[in-house]
Amino acid sequence: MKRLLTIAAAIGWASLVVAVLVTMAPSQALAERRVALVVGNSNYTAVPQLPNPSRDADAVAKMFKAAGFETIETYLDVGNLDFKRAIRKFEDIAMDADVAVLFYAGHGIEIGGTNYLIPVDARLASDRDAPDEAIPLDRLVLSADGAKKLRVIILDACRDNPYAGKMRRESRAALRAVSSGLGKVEPSSTDTLIAYAAKAGSTAEDGERNHSPFTAALLKHLTVPGLDLRLAFGRVKDEVMKTTNGRQEPFVYGSLGGGNYSLVAAPAETTGVSTPAAADVKADYDLVEKIGSRKAWEVFLSTHKTGFYAELAREQLKKLPEVASLGPAAVPPRPSRGPSTRELIDWEKVKDTGDITAIKSFIYRYPDSTLAVTAQAKLDVLEQAAREREAAGRAEREEAERRRKEAEATKRREDEERRAAAAEAAQKAKAAEAERRAEEARRKAEEAARNKAAAEAEKLRLESERVARQAEAERKKAEAAAAQETACKSESERFDVIAAKSGEDASVEDLKRFAKEVSCERLKPQVTAKLESWTINTPTLIKSAQTELARINCYGGAATGAMNDATRTGLSRYLAVKKRPTNNVKVTPELVSELNKQAALTCPTLCPRGETAQGTSCVAAKPASTKAAKRDEPRRETRRREAPRPQQHQRQQASSGGGAGRAATMIGVGF
Repeated sequence: MKRLLTIAAAIGWASLVVAVLVTMAPSQALAERRVALVVGNSNYTAVPQLPNPSRDADAVAKMFKAAGFETIETYLDVGNLDFKRAIRKFEDIAMDADVAVLFYAGHGIEIGGTNYLIPVDARLASDRDAPDEAIPLDRLVLSADGAKKLRVIILDACRDNPYAGKMRRESRAALRAVSSGLGKVEPSSTDTLIAYAAKAGSTAEDGERNHSPFTAALLKHLTVPGLDLRLAFGRVKDEVMKTTNGRQEPFVYGSLGGGNYSLVAAPAETTGVSTPAAADVKADYDLVEKIGSRKAWEVFLSTHKTGFYAELAREQLKKLPEVASLGPAAVPPRPSRGPSTRELIDWEKVKDTGDITAIKSFIYRYPDSTLAVTAQAKLDVLEQAAREREAAGRAEREEAERRRKEAEATKRREDEERRAAAAEAAQKAKAAEAERRAEEARRKAEEAARNKAAAEAEKLRLESERVARQAEAERKKAEAAAAQETACKSESERFDVIAAKSGEDASVEDLKRFAKEVSCERLKPQVTAKLESWTINTPTLIKSAQTELARINCYGGAATGAMNDATRTGLSRYLAVKKRPTNNVKVTPELVSELNKQAALTCPTLCPRGETAQGTSCVAAKPASTKAAKRDEPRRETRRREAPRPQQHQRQQASSGGGAGRAATMIGVGF
C-alpha cells in the first residue's frame, strides 16, 4: 500500500488522506487496542476566542467511542502545564497500544520552520517566547511512537492566527518568519500520518456553525460502516472543498502500508442491508480510477462488492498485469526497468542542479525508477554538503559573536572614559552657566521694572483718550437723536396732511414722492402701508382692469370695480397666457397699464365640444367628410340631447379704461 499512497501523492491525491482511524476485519478488531488523545482549545485569554474547537473535540471523542476505541483522553481549554501533562500521560497509554490517534483543534503557528500548538494561557509577545509558552508539534507526534501498528495525528489548527501580526521578531536567526497556520512536516517513522485541515502555509476556516468544515466532514463520512478510509477521505476532501468554495483543501503527510481499513466494520450480509448511494459509489470509482493501481481497485471491490461500478472495477483489474502472490510480511520489490522518456527528460533538468527540493521531488515522482537510486545518492551528497556548510556557518557565526562581544567590551570601556571626562567638563560648564544666568536674571529684572513703568504710563494715556472718544461719541449720538426726532416730527405732520386727502390722484403722487424722501425710520412702515392701500386693488384700478380684460377676451363679466371670482379668473387666465404666477394676484397701476397695451384676443376663445373658435365667436365644427358626418350624426345627436346646454354666448360692450380714451367690443364665453 506504500506504493499506492506514493503514486497517489504524486498525482495530488495525498491531500485526500486527512486522518486515519483504523479498525480491521471484525475478528482482527477485537484483538486490537486503540487509544486516542483529543484536545480542543477555544477560550484563549490573550487573543480572541474560537467558538468551535471545544465542540469539535467533544464530537470527535464521541466518534472514537462509537468506533470502539478502548481509551479516549479528552481535554478542553488546557493551559501550558496541563497540556504537557496530558501529552506525558498519553505516552504511557500509547506504549502498549496497536493504534494511537491524536486530535487537536485550536490555534497553531509556525515560527522559523518549527510548528507550535498554542495553549489557552499562552503569552507570545515575541518569537523567543514560543518554546516556553507553546507546545512543539514534534512533542505531540513523539507521544504516539509507542503504538505498534499505526500512529495518526489530526490537526484542525490552521486557522488565521492572531499572534502572527503581534509578535516581535527578536531571534538572531535571520528574523525568523511568524506565519499563520502550520508548515509542512514529514514524519520520521513509518506508518505515521500527520493530517492537516489545510495545506501547509494556508489557513483553515473555523466555520459559522457548530463545527469547522474539516471536522464536520470527518464526522459525516468516516463512520460509514465498511467504507474503506481512503475512499472516505476522498469524500471528506470533496465536501470541504465544496463547503469552502475551494478556499480550503485538507492535506496529509506520511504514508501507510497495505490493507483494507474502515472506521466501522461492515455489517454482516443479510437481507435488506442498505447499499451506498449511487453518487457515493461513482465518486469512489472516479477516485480509484485516477490512482489506477491494482491495490486501489482491490480496495474499491472490498467496499463495493456488487453493482454496475463493481463490474467496471473488475474489468479494470483484469487489464492490469498480474503480480506474484506475496506473503503477509513481504514487500514487493521495485521492478528493474529502464527509465521512461519522461523520467529521462525530468532527470536532465535536475541531474546537474544543487537544488535539494528539486531532487526530492524527482524521487517522490519516480520512486520505482532506476534513476531514483542515483538521485538519492546525489541527494545524500548535497545534504551532507549542506550540513557541513551549516556547521562552518555556525562556527563562523560563533567566532563573529566572540569578536562582537570583545568589541562591545572595548567600546564600553571607552564610553565610560568619555562619560567621565564629559561629566567633569559638564560640571564646569554648569557652574559658568549658573553665573551667567544669575547676571542675565538681574538684567532682565531691571529691564522688566522699566518696561512695567512705561506700560503703566501708556495705559493711563490710552484710557484717557478712550474716555474722551466715548464722551465725543455720546455727544454726537445725542445730537443725531435730537435731529432725528425733529425730522420725524416734521415728516409726521407732512404725512398727516397727505393722508387726509383720502387717496385722490394728486395725493397718491404726493405720497409716492414722500415715500422716497422720508428719513424717519419709525414712519416708513406707515407710509408704505398707506401707499399700498391707495395703489393696490382699489375699486378704480379693479374697474379699469376688468375693462381691459374684457377687451382682450380674458373676462366676460361687467366692470363693477369689485374684486370677485370672475375677475380673479380673468386675471389668472391672462397671467397663465403670459406664463407668470397666478397666485396672490394684485391689481396695480402698472398691471392696468400693461393690460392697456395688449392686443385683442390675447386670451383664446373657449368653445364647447363640437364647436371651434372664429375670432370671438364659436361655430359648429365642420365634419371631416360627408360619410363620416352621416356615420357620426346619430352619436352627436345623442350627445347633444344628453349633454347640458352650453352657456349662451354673450356680447358685451366694454369701454376702455386706463385713460386711453378708446372703446372695444368683445364677444366670448361667459365666466
